[in-house]
Order: sequence, then C-alpha cells, then structure tokens
Amino acid sequence: MHVRWIELVGFRNHASLTFAPEPGLNVLVGCNGQGKTSLLEALHVLLIGRSFRTAKLADCLGWDAGGRATVAGELATGSHVRGVRLELLAREGGVEVRGTLCPWAGAVSFAATDLALLAGGPHLRRAYLDAAAAKLVPAHAEACRRYRLTLQQRTRLLGDLAGRPDAERLLAPWDEQLAALGSEIVHRRLEALALLADAVREIHRALAPTAAGVMLSYEPSVAPGADRSATRDALLAALGAARASELRRGLTLVGPHRDDVAVRLGRADARTAASRGEQRLLTVALRLAEAVVLRRRLGHAPVLLLDDVLSELDRAVGDRVLAWLDGQGQVLYTATDALPAATAVGAGAVWQVGDGRVEPLGVLTRGAA
Repeated sequence: MHVRWIELVGFRNHASLTFAPEPGLNVLVGCNGQGKTSLLEALHVLLIGRSFRTAKLADCLGWDAGGRATVAGELATGSHVRGVRLELLAREGGVEVRGTLCPWAGAVSFAATDLALLAGGPHLRRAYLDAAAAKLVPAHAEACRRYRLTLQQRTRLLGDLAGRPDAERLLAPWDEQLAALGSEIVHRRLEALALLADAVREIHRALAPTAAGVMLSYEPSVAPGADRSATRDALLAALGAARASELRRGLTLVGPHRDDVAVRLGRADARTAASRGEQRLLTVALRLAEAVVLRRRLGHAPVLLLDDVLSELDRAVGDRVLAWLDGQGQVLYTATDALPAATAVGAGAVWQVGDGRVEPLGVLTRGAA
C-alpha cells in the first residue's frame, strides 16, 4: 500500500502543505528545523491515527493554528483507493480526533528515540512487542488496556488491605482477572516474538553479514505453560505465592507487566554489551522486522517512515540498509544529504523540505554518486 498524497493544515510548523510522494523510495532532505520529521509524523497520524513522537496529539497542533489541525490524504493498495480526512481539535485535557481511519492502512516508524529499545528499561521492549502484536491481532491492544486497568485497581487495593484478615478473599477476583488477561497477553507476545525473531535474524544478516547472529527471547516473570489455560494457572499460583510480599510493598510483583525481551548479539547481551553503532543497527533491524512480519501476515507492505535512519551507521552499512529498503514498498526517510543513497538504491525520489514546501530535487539512480 502507499500514500498517494497528503495535505496538512496547522500541523506542527506546517501552516499549509501538500505532498504527493512516490510509491517507492522517497528521500526527504533539508536543514534541521524545516519540518522533515513533522511530515513523517503527519503521515503516521494519517495512516494509524497516532504520532510516533508523542503520546499527546496536542503537541501536533501548530502554535498559530487556533487549536485545530487537519491531516487529509488518499491511500491506495492494489485497485483500492480510499480518502482519509482527520481533524485534530484542542479540547480541555487533550485532543478530539474527528474522522475515520482506513482499516487496511499500516505504518512502521523509526526515530532516534528508538535507541532506547535496547539501552532503556524493559517497559520499552514490552511496548515494542505489544505494538507489533496489536498490528497482527488488533484485539491485543484491548487486552493490554484491560490488563493495565485491572493492574491499577488491584495495586490500589493492595495498599488498602495490608494487615486485614479478609485480604485473600477480596483479592481473589482481581487475581482471576489479572491471570486470565495476562495469559492472553503472554501467548500473543510469544507468537509475535517468534515471527519477529526470524525476521530480525534475516535482516541483520543482510545488513551486517560479518557480525554475530541475533537472537530474541522472552524473559517472563512467570514461566508460561503450554497453552493459555496452563499459563493462567501458573500466574494464579505465582500471585498467591507473592501475596505476603505484595501486601507489604503495595505492588503487584508478577505478571506480564514485569516481563522483558532479551536481545543477544552472539553470546553478548546487546542490551548492555553492544556498542552504540551496534545498538542502532539492531534497533533499525527490529523496526524493519516489524514491517516484514506485517507484510507476510497482511499481504501488503506497511509504509515505512524512517527518521534520520542512517545517522551513526558507517557508509557500507548505510548502503546495505538502503539497498534492503529498495523494493520494500513505500519508504520515506529523512536525511541531510541525499548522496549516500545514490550507490545503494535502484531509484528513489529526492525531495527538498524547507520554507513550508516540499519540492522535487530529482531522482537517485544506482551509481549516480
């Protein structure tokens, strides 16, 4: 699938902008602060209704937009074409989004903040895995939402029940809910991780053929069973075993909210031992793997939105990244210089972003540098 055109009004620093990217590779070049990342962000909003930069859509409203922004465009896949128009309206406590998303639209983004996937805490890797699982099975997002609410209510109750003789009885129904939702979440995560692990190995081997192999594995706080029912029983037993400690500390100490994803580069734990360059390449591979899994499952490629993806990668690795992207559907990536792409891609459109406009600079072809 691809975006045929997008129009922005009052979005970030774009008072008004129209852009019609090519269905293949698109390179957005320009100085810092000209709106390259904001354009990728707007495409992400158009495709899936969320920003990859912020959880608060209010941040996307331009300073002089009067509390309103519009993101509109046209999407195509095969013979299907669909228009989308979203209005972002400032409201007390947030933003109201009016409009309807395209049900078959998809996007995968990469941003510099994604480096925290490896260097940061387990909650970031859980979020990555849950987001990928939800794109494969949309019901996963609702299960995660319900789990978070149940966890919050149970944890609040733990703080009120310390020392009470009826604590076991009052916590029992919350344990049941947490275990049932937790087993559903864990098994969907395991299914998604198996697909992602295969794709990451393939991609990393293509991008860094001489590097050690990559392995992803799940690190649960409670070992899952052979099926959801067995995992539910294991979670219930673990919650019971942790009861005294949980009541004393006022925290829920076991469950999928305590799990992690291990990333190994050869024998080393990439979360702590990989260099910054290795971590960046692994993070790129994780995002590209997400796109590969979606394409294999859904039958069409999501739009790839890659912000400053080549930064901190050496020239040879950057060329392999761009060579891999060639033929992966619609790709838009930002850069300060288009020339590194010239030796790596079959063809790509180059666009200059600046002064509130996107202007064509030409077409990159292999060997053009």
